[in-house]
Amino acid sequence: MPEPETLHVALCTAVAFAAGWIDAMAGGGGILTVPAIASFGLPMPVVGGTNKVVGTSGSVTATLTFLSKGKVERRIAVLGAATAAVGAVFGALALARLGRADERLAGMIFGGLLVAVALHMFFRKSLGGESAYAGPTARNLAITAAAGILIGFYDGFFGPGTGSFLVFVMVRFLRFDYVVGTGNAKCMNFGSNIASLATFIAMGLVVWPVAIPMAAANAAGSWCGSRMAIAKGAGFIRWVFLAAAVAVAARMVGTLVR
Repeated sequence: MPEPETLHVALCTAVAFAAGWIDAMAGGGGILTVPAIASFGLPMPVVGGTNKVVGTSGSVTATLTFLSKGKVERRIAVLGAATAAVGAVFGALALARLGRADERLAGMIFGGLLVAVALHMFFRKSLGGESAYAGPTARNLAITAAAGILIGFYDGFFGPGTGSFLVFVMVRFLRFDYVVGTGNAKCMNFGSNIASLATFIAMGLVVWPVAIPMAAANAAGSWCGSRMAIAKGAGFIRWVFLAAAVAVAARMVGTLVR
């Protein structure tokens, strides 16, 4: 591609900062970064690869922040990150082979799922306020592994809303509060990001002049967002989560009417 214009990159870098802030608290940062990168007129696999550089920088920063504050259940996080990494490699390979996802179909399916998730969490107000996690039982480990594989594949192949789906699994099925659930989700998202990123890099599907400044801004936004999430607590994250899920769903479903 031709050398990207400085102003264009600067605007997308500002978008990446906002995306990192939002994504660290509730997921959904890809709703901002994917269209920003696509605005350079890149093929979809290259958009996916470049976006993975941006998303990985943010997930690393958020993971380290939640870990440093003790807001991660390490056994669940490690298992989730490992299985999400496996799923993401297969998802990235599928995207590279197919050339792009069927955005209309994916937007309809996963946008609808996100709306259902948001409605469920809105009406189940007791979820996520206080932890009811029962420990690393066989049930909880199995749910974590299955979620890692499935959502990791989705992240490598399509992506938007990955963080929101992970938070939902952690809060709804493993019964973590929103703070620790988000911390675990960030670790899992890091696993899926780093694995799919390595796949995209190996295939030469990253535009580095766009990826590097956006990644730096995304990391800065993620640091701010994760610290705010920890400071504000579960009640605040719940509302950010609901807003992010609805916004991502609206963006995805919005592609159907174009």
